Parts: sequence; structure tokens; C-alpha cells
Amino acid sequence: MHSLEPEYRELNAAGLIDEATTSRAIALERGEIFSVFEEVRLALYAAVAAITTGVGILLKENLDHIGPLTLILTLALVAAACYGTAIRTQLRQEIRSIGGDYLLLLGALIMSTDLGYAESQFHWLGSHWSWYLLVLAGLHAITAYSLDSRLVLSVSLTSLAGWFGVDGHAANLFQLDSALRNSGIDAIICASVILLWREIHRRLGGAMQFTDVFEHFAANLGFWGVLAQCFTPDKRLGFVALLIALAVISIHKGLRNNQEMFVIYGIGYTAFGLFVVEGQIVSEFLLTEVVRLVTVIAAVTLLWQFHQRMKQAAT
Repeated sequence: MHSLEPEYRELNAAGLIDEATTSRAIALERGEIFSVFEEVRLALYAAVAAITTGVGILLKENLDHIGPLTLILTLALVAAACYGTAIRTQLRQEIRSIGGDYLLLLGALIMSTDLGYAESQFHWLGSHWSWYLLVLAGLHAITAYSLDSRLVLSVSLTSLAGWFGVDGHAANLFQLDSALRNSGIDAIICASVILLWREIHRRLGGAMQFTDVFEHFAANLGFWGVLAQCFTPDKRLGFVALLIALAVISIHKGLRNNQEMFVIYGIGYTAFGLFVVEGQIVSEFLLTEVVRLVTVIAAVTLLWQFHQRMKQAAT
């Protein structure tokens, strides 16, 4: 395997890079140091998920012992402590660490749990209880913009999707009923609202890092919404055409900006949509499986080709 160590030493000798940069580059080349950023992020996300799950168990197991009001106030204090750390860092004009980001995310999730539990106990919104999700979306959006947090923005968008009814129908994806197909329209509308939000954000000169969050949410919701409509016999061909059109847009965006996930969205969702329609149109079981196998092979081949193309473009 070719090593770039001699080239790094030549650049250092020519005065183009300093000694510290040279030492770090050589260490990376030798494999003596390596990045564990993704591993740390995964571990922090798992920790947040575990703590949030623990909060849910706490609500279930200790309600009778400590009472709803005490539990609500306790969770509010814990959330405030998480927010307080991020606010203190912001006031000191310091850069928040990755651990601080996930601590802020934990605070946002605890606040969501706390407000949801309080609503279930006191019924402040009455029959309009689902509007608490919209309230959460607004509160998290304010926090995300105030503290410059992509993670909290994702919680805001999740709450917004929940208010549109997307989250409530996601578990029923394989039940071919009208409720599922109607939820697809909710998903498409929600994706459109998120794209509108993104455009307003962009025109007002908002943080560029938020743009990716908007686009990924909109892409997944839009694709899922169109995919849900593919279960409708009298509309499926039109929505398959729309699915393919969205895939072309997504793949083009991914190739243009070197964002491989959008290529995966375009090919993955389209392949699944074709799976659905092929099962509906082709009555012969064996023929259906052959057609689906061809679809899988075509999807994998396209993914590999686009991956290689993007890999070459990045070098």
C-alpha cells in the first residue's frame, strides 16, 4: 500500500506545512491516530435514548408514589439543568462540545415528555390535545435557533410531523387501508411545509447547517407520502411516476452536492415503491418474484455505480 509519508516530509522541508501538521499527517497515515467522532456520537445518542427510556419507566412505575405534580416539577428541573448548561456556554461565547449538544437534546426530549405527561394529566387543551405537538414544535424551534442546535431542530420537525399525523400512521405502513393512504397526503403536506420553512430560513440568511436538516426531513416525508399512495389501486401509476420524478431530483441533488444519502433515498424508496406496485399488478407469484429480483439487482447496481462516481469526484 502506497504511503504519503515521503510527500508530507517534502512539503515540510519546503516550508509549505509546519512541523505539527506534518507529524499529525504522518501519524494518520501510519494509523497511529484515528477519528472516533462517529463512535462517540453513536454512544452519546444511545445514552440519550437510554435515559429517555428510563424517564418513561420512571413515569410508569413511580406515579402512584410521588404524584403527578411532583413528577412534572422534577422533570422540569432536570430539563432546565440540561438547557442551563447550553445557555451558560452560549453566554460565555464558547463552542459547545458534542457532549453538550447531546445534553441539550436530552433536555429537549425530557421537556417533551414532561409537557406531554402534564397534558395527559390536566387536559389543558381539552379535545384539541394534539395541538400540544405544535406547541412543542414551536418551543423546540425557538430553542434550536437561540442555541444553534441542529439536534433540537430535528426534534422540532419530528413534533411538527407528529402534529400532521405522520407519526401515528408510520407503524401501519403494511396495512393496506384507507387510513394509511390518507396519511400519505399528510406526509406530503408536512414535507411541503418543511420546504417552505427551509426557503424562508434561507432567504433570511439562517445558518447553513440547518438547511441539511430541513432537506433530509422533507425528502423522507415526501418519499414516504408518495410511497403510501402507491398502495391505492386507482392512483398507483400516477404516484409511481411522481415517485420516479422525486427520485431523479433527489439523485441529481446528491450527485451535484456529493450528498450520498439523497442518492440512497432516491434509489431505495423507488425500489420499494416498485416492489409494491409489482406485487399488485403481476398476479403470477413466480413472475412477481423474478421481477422483484430484477428490481433489487438494478437498485444495487445503481447504488454501486453512483457510489463509485461520487468517490472518484471526491478524490
